[in-house]
Amino acid sequence: MRPYFLKRISILFLLCYSLFLFGNSVFSLTDPDEAFYSLTAHEMVAHHEWMTPLIFGQPQFEKPPLTYWLLETAFKTWGESPFTARFFPAIFATIGVMAIYFLALMGFKDERKAFLSAIVLATSGFYAAMGKMVFTDTIFTVFILLAMTMFVFGYTYPRRQDVSFIGFYFFCALATLTKGPLGLVIPQMTVILFLLYQRQTAFLKNWYLLAGLFLYLVIALPWYVLIYDQYGQAFIHEFFYNDHWRRFLTAEHRSNDHWFFYPLTMVGGLFPWTIFLVAACVDLFKRLKSSVAGMDYLNLSWILSVLLVFQFAHSKLASYILPLFPAMALITGNFLGNALSQIQRRGTIENLLFSTFGVLGVLGIVVIAAHKVYHHYILSMMPVYFLSGALIALAGVGITLTLKEQFERALYVLALTLFPLFFTAFMISGDLDGYVSSREASSYIPPLSAGHQMVLTSKNNARGIYYYTGQDVAVVDSSANPFFSPHPVPILNTPQKVEDMLATQRVTYGVIRKAAYQDILKKCSKSYHIALLAVIGYDYVVRVERAKKA
Repeated sequence: MRPYFLKRISILFLLCYSLFLFGNSVFSLTDPDEAFYSLTAHEMVAHHEWMTPLIFGQPQFEKPPLTYWLLETAFKTWGESPFTARFFPAIFATIGVMAIYFLALMGFKDERKAFLSAIVLATSGFYAAMGKMVFTDTIFTVFILLAMTMFVFGYTYPRRQDVSFIGFYFFCALATLTKGPLGLVIPQMTVILFLLYQRQTAFLKNWYLLAGLFLYLVIALPWYVLIYDQYGQAFIHEFFYNDHWRRFLTAEHRSNDHWFFYPLTMVGGLFPWTIFLVAACVDLFKRLKSSVAGMDYLNLSWILSVLLVFQFAHSKLASYILPLFPAMALITGNFLGNALSQIQRRGTIENLLFSTFGVLGVLGIVVIAAHKVYHHYILSMMPVYFLSGALIALAGVGITLTLKEQFERALYVLALTLFPLFFTAFMISGDLDGYVSSREASSYIPPLSAGHQMVLTSKNNARGIYYYTGQDVAVVDSSANPFFSPHPVPILNTPQKVEDMLATQRVTYGVIRKAAYQDILKKCSKSYHIALLAVIGYDYVVRVERAKKA
């Protein structure tokens, strides 16, 4: 094995550790999503349950169980903490970077392009951020990437189609156990579109495909059959109708329901490689009529498949299209490799580097200005000065290397952009933790005393408060349907319902938003002693005690 191959693999591992694993215990588990997944795994551990996901003591069917199995394994092995909850997403993000390196190596037959593709994926802002959080999307994305890697393996080495088809459907099955049938739909649609482009559909006339499909059914189907047998129509309605079909028809987050949401996510999510992605796409479309290679068709098929699945759905979240980020990294890595090796393109990459580092320098200046607007989130100026100085310094080093025509080194300097951003986040974690997590607010709520005690919460932190305190919660929310997926939690959507709930307890604690706190002050101050214990982030921590009769 060549020494520089081992060197590049070692660099990628070190990069992944620094980006995905390091510092994962700094922030508490965030609301509402990290708390949701961790709470489900916590309850499954407490009930010695492996098949049925639970939340608030009841079955929930938003996602299949594989992510929960990983979380359960981590919790049982190392205990519960933000680091252990985020351990497997970080490991899968690392696997994804390694997978794209080997996929690009097979597809491009060029180690530099493979290395650059892996660097782009690892250091793209959205992928790196998702690799540090407890979501199903990173794990789902990596299983799809591994399935595509197996396909490219069989397509590149026809004699190994047996392993290729088996591996492809094996990873499709694991993706299906992570997020549902799209784990099969997306990679299979990608392959079919690619083979149609290439006019090579005969590739699918292979009995190993049937063997792979059989393996897929053996792995993916039993859990669905078991849960349907146990819960019947309740499972079908929640998983297939509510969490799939209804999200296609109805916007869960209406502000995202625009045609341009995903294109902007794609371009912005690849920061700091945004300008190079745009240039790579322009270059690819220019070559469509002349010099398009097989990998170009594969990447276009990959991106098109993900967009066809998600673009027309009204419920849009940035994390939904994470599976196409490997394809964008491959397009960008291919473009960068060509630009570095072809003399006629050196002017192009020089201009792109100047533009990118120029933007980075301006961003460093904007950080200082932005602090004047958002100073209430960050108490100390030191992290602001650090981030501004680091971005300006990176821009200066990058421009210097570009002037010396050391373009590849300049690209590696650009890859360091996320490090000062992440390190600054660690520095201000004490200021921001209360805005993103219920952990600190939960510390003001005493252990359950004699008699039943229900905690008032906002919609956003209901799962977090339940996770950290273990006490039942009631959501104070004026909207008619505060949870897109139903939870067995009382919804107090009128002032009268809040008063009725307060009347059932001598003392009630609450972690609520300012408007709800003001409503309680206005309507209940004559009958209750209301104490504001703390204001943490957006949350008001209150203690409401029924006044004693004279």
